[in-house]
Amino acid sequence: MEEFENSFKGLRRIIFERKLHRKFSYILSGSIVLVLNVILFFVKENLIKYDYFEILRIYISTFLPAFITFCGFTMTAYSLVVGFLNYGVFKSTIEKWYRMKINENKDFITTSKNKLPTFSIYQNGIALFALAILILLLTVILFLLMKFIIELKIEIELEYIDILNAILLLVATLLTNYSILLIFYNVANIFTFSQSLNELVYYDELAKSSDKEKG
Repeated sequence: MEEFENSFKGLRRIIFERKLHRKFSYILSGSIVLVLNVILFFVKENLIKYDYFEILRIYISTFLPAFITFCGFTMTAYSLVVGFLNYGVFKSTIEKWYRMKINENKDFITTSKNKLPTFSIYQNGIALFALAILILLLTVILFLLMKFIIELKIEIELEYIDILNAILLLVATLLTNYSILLIFYNVANIFTFSQSLNELVYYDELAKSSDKEKG
Protein backbone atom coordinates (compact mmCIF):
# COMPACT_ATOMS: atom_id res chain seq x y z
CA MET A 1 0.00 0.00 0.00
CA GLU A 2 1.18 3.53 -0.78
CA GLU A 3 0.87 4.77 2.81
CA PHE A 4 3.41 2.14 3.90
CA GLU A 5 6.12 2.91 1.34
CA ASN A 6 9.67 2.79 2.65
CA SER A 7 12.85 4.80 2.19
CA PHE A 8 12.91 8.33 0.78
CA LYS A 9 9.92 7.63 -1.47
CA GLY A 10 7.67 7.03 1.52
CA LEU A 11 9.14 9.97 3.42
CA ARG A 12 8.60 12.28 0.43
CA ARG A 13 4.99 11.12 0.10
CA ILE A 14 4.19 11.90 3.76
CA ILE A 15 5.92 15.30 3.62
CA PHE A 16 4.06 16.32 0.45
CA GLU A 17 0.81 15.01 1.92
CA ARG A 18 1.27 17.39 4.86
CA LYS A 19 1.96 20.28 2.43
CA LEU A 20 4.63 21.77 4.69
CA HIS A 21 5.75 24.06 1.86
CA ARG A 22 2.35 25.77 2.04
CA LYS A 23 2.26 26.28 5.81
CA PHE A 24 2.15 29.90 6.90
CA SER A 25 5.01 29.64 9.42
CA TYR A 26 7.45 28.29 6.82
CA ILE A 27 6.46 30.83 4.18
CA LEU A 28 6.51 33.78 6.61
CA SER A 29 9.84 32.91 8.24
CA GLY A 30 11.50 32.20 4.89
CA SER A 31 10.19 35.49 3.49
CA ILE A 32 11.52 37.42 6.51
CA VAL A 33 14.97 35.86 6.11
CA LEU A 34 14.96 36.69 2.40
CA VAL A 35 13.91 40.31 2.99
CA LEU A 36 16.53 40.79 5.73
CA ASN A 37 19.25 39.46 3.42
CA VAL A 38 18.17 41.82 0.64
CA ILE A 39 18.15 44.78 3.05
CA LEU A 40 21.60 43.81 4.33
CA PHE A 41 22.92 43.66 0.77
CA PHE A 42 21.90 47.26 0.09
CA VAL A 43 22.79 48.85 3.44
CA LYS A 44 25.85 46.78 4.37
CA GLU A 45 28.36 49.42 3.31
CA ASN A 46 26.84 51.94 5.72
CA LEU A 47 26.30 49.57 8.67
CA ILE A 48 29.08 46.97 8.72
CA LYS A 49 32.76 47.37 8.04
CA TYR A 50 33.17 43.70 7.02
CA ASP A 51 32.75 42.30 3.53
CA TYR A 52 30.54 39.27 2.89
CA PHE A 53 33.48 36.87 3.23
CA GLU A 54 34.08 38.03 6.81
CA ILE A 55 30.35 38.02 7.62
CA LEU A 56 30.10 34.45 6.31
CA ARG A 57 33.17 33.40 8.33
CA ILE A 58 31.73 34.86 11.55
CA TYR A 59 28.29 33.34 10.86
CA ILE A 60 29.65 29.85 10.23
CA SER A 61 31.97 29.96 13.25
CA THR A 62 29.07 31.05 15.48
CA PHE A 63 26.36 28.65 14.35
CA LEU A 64 28.23 25.48 13.33
CA PRO A 65 28.84 24.16 16.89
CA ALA A 66 25.20 24.81 17.79
CA PHE A 67 23.89 22.93 14.77
CA ILE A 68 26.11 19.95 15.44
CA THR A 69 24.52 19.82 18.92
CA PHE A 70 21.01 20.29 17.50
CA CYS A 71 21.61 17.45 15.05
CA GLY A 72 22.70 15.12 17.85
CA PHE A 73 19.72 16.08 20.00
CA THR A 74 17.25 15.48 17.17
CA MET A 75 18.76 12.11 16.26
CA THR A 76 18.60 11.03 19.92
CA ALA A 77 14.96 12.10 20.20
CA TYR A 78 14.19 10.32 16.93
CA SER A 79 15.79 7.10 18.20
CA LEU A 80 13.82 7.27 21.44
CA VAL A 81 10.47 7.78 19.70
CA VAL A 82 11.16 4.98 17.20
CA GLY A 83 12.22 2.80 20.13
CA PHE A 84 8.93 3.51 21.90
CA LEU A 85 7.05 2.49 18.76
CA ASN A 86 9.10 -0.68 18.39
CA TYR A 87 8.40 -1.66 22.00
CA GLY A 88 4.68 -1.19 21.43
CA VAL A 89 4.22 1.76 23.78
CA PHE A 90 1.78 3.36 21.34
CA LYS A 91 0.51 0.06 19.93
CA SER A 92 -3.00 0.34 21.38
CA THR A 93 -3.60 3.85 20.04
CA ILE A 94 -2.26 2.88 16.62
CA GLU A 95 -4.55 -0.15 16.57
CA LYS A 96 -7.51 2.04 17.52
CA TRP A 97 -6.68 4.51 14.73
CA TYR A 98 -6.47 1.77 12.10
CA ARG A 99 -9.74 0.20 13.28
CA MET A 100 -11.36 3.57 12.63
CA LYS A 101 -9.58 3.77 9.27
CA ILE A 102 -10.75 0.29 8.20
CA ASN A 103 -14.33 1.01 9.28
CA GLU A 104 -14.20 4.30 7.39
CA ASN A 105 -13.12 2.52 4.19
CA LYS A 106 -16.15 0.24 4.54
CA ASP A 107 -18.46 3.22 5.02
CA PHE A 108 -18.97 4.90 1.65
CA ILE A 109 -21.15 7.63 3.16
CA THR A 110 -18.25 9.24 5.07
CA THR A 111 -17.90 12.88 4.08
CA SER A 112 -14.55 14.43 3.19
CA LYS A 113 -14.90 16.75 6.20
CA ASN A 114 -14.93 13.82 8.63
CA LYS A 115 -12.51 11.68 6.63
CA LEU A 116 -9.41 10.48 8.47
CA PRO A 117 -6.05 11.59 7.02
CA THR A 118 -4.03 9.21 4.87
CA PHE A 119 -1.27 8.91 7.45
CA SER A 120 -1.51 8.48 11.22
CA ILE A 121 -0.18 10.99 13.75
CA TYR A 122 2.81 8.70 14.33
CA GLN A 123 3.68 8.46 10.65
CA ASN A 124 3.49 12.25 10.35
CA GLY A 125 5.53 12.73 13.51
CA ILE A 126 8.28 10.29 12.50
CA ALA A 127 8.42 11.83 9.00
CA LEU A 128 8.86 15.32 10.49
CA PHE A 129 11.67 14.00 12.69
CA ALA A 130 13.35 12.44 9.66
CA LEU A 131 12.99 15.68 7.67
CA ALA A 132 14.49 17.68 10.55
CA ILE A 133 17.49 15.35 10.72
CA LEU A 134 18.04 15.55 6.95
CA ILE A 135 17.84 19.38 6.97
CA LEU A 136 20.16 19.58 9.98
CA LEU A 137 22.64 17.18 8.37
CA LEU A 138 22.54 19.21 5.15
CA THR A 139 23.12 22.39 7.16
CA VAL A 140 26.04 20.91 9.12
CA ILE A 141 27.67 19.48 5.97
CA LEU A 142 27.30 22.80 4.12
CA PHE A 143 28.67 24.75 7.09
CA LEU A 144 31.62 22.37 7.42
CA LEU A 145 32.45 22.75 3.71
CA MET A 146 32.21 26.53 4.00
CA LYS A 147 34.40 26.53 7.11
CA PHE A 148 36.98 24.33 5.37
CA ILE A 149 37.13 26.63 2.32
CA ILE A 150 37.24 29.73 4.54
CA GLU A 151 40.11 28.30 6.60
CA LEU A 152 42.10 27.65 3.43
CA LYS A 153 42.09 31.43 2.87
CA ILE A 154 41.92 31.09 -0.89
CA GLU A 155 42.11 34.45 -2.62
CA ILE A 156 39.85 34.65 -5.65
CA GLU A 157 39.90 37.77 -7.80
CA LEU A 158 36.41 37.89 -9.28
CA GLU A 159 34.24 40.90 -9.94
CA TYR A 160 31.12 39.33 -8.44
CA ILE A 161 32.70 37.32 -5.59
CA ASP A 162 30.89 39.46 -2.99
CA ILE A 163 27.55 38.64 -4.64
CA LEU A 164 28.45 34.93 -4.55
CA ASN A 165 29.23 35.18 -0.83
CA ALA A 166 25.94 37.06 -0.33
CA ILE A 167 24.07 34.17 -1.98
CA LEU A 168 25.91 31.66 0.24
CA LEU A 169 24.93 33.69 3.30
CA LEU A 170 21.31 33.68 2.11
CA VAL A 171 21.37 29.88 1.73
CA ALA A 172 23.00 29.50 5.15
CA THR A 173 20.43 31.73 6.86
CA LEU A 174 17.51 29.99 5.15
CA LEU A 175 18.79 26.58 6.26
CA THR A 176 19.28 27.99 9.76
CA ASN A 177 15.71 29.27 9.79
CA TYR A 178 14.12 26.01 8.65
CA SER A 179 16.32 23.89 10.91
CA ILE A 180 15.32 25.88 14.01
CA LEU A 181 11.66 25.89 12.94
CA LEU A 182 11.69 22.11 12.53
CA ILE A 183 13.29 21.70 15.95
CA PHE A 184 10.41 23.65 17.52
CA TYR A 185 7.85 21.53 15.67
CA ASN A 186 9.60 18.34 16.79
CA VAL A 187 9.47 19.50 20.41
CA ALA A 188 5.71 19.88 19.88
CA ASN A 189 5.67 16.37 18.36
CA ILE A 190 7.37 14.89 21.42
CA PHE A 191 4.74 16.57 23.60
CA THR A 192 1.98 15.18 21.37
CA PHE A 193 3.40 11.65 21.65
CA SER A 194 3.59 12.09 25.43
CA GLN A 195 -0.03 13.26 25.58
CA SER A 196 -1.13 10.29 23.46
CA LEU A 197 0.67 7.92 25.84
CA ASN A 198 -0.94 9.58 28.87
CA GLU A 199 -4.35 9.37 27.22
CA LEU A 200 -3.82 5.67 26.53
CA VAL A 201 -2.82 4.96 30.15
CA TYR A 202 -5.77 7.00 31.45
CA TYR A 203 -8.36 5.09 29.44
CA ASP A 204 -6.74 1.76 30.33
CA GLU A 205 -6.92 2.61 34.02
CA LEU A 206 -10.47 3.89 33.58
CA ALA A 207 -11.49 0.60 31.97
CA LYS A 208 -9.84 -1.39 34.79
CA SER A 209 -11.62 0.72 37.38
CA SER A 210 -14.99 0.16 35.68
CA ASP A 211 -14.39 -3.60 35.55
CA LYS A 212 -13.59 -3.65 39.28
CA GLU A 213 -16.78 -1.76 40.12
CA LYS A 214 -18.86 -4.20 38.05
CA GLY A 215 -17.15 -7.16 39.64
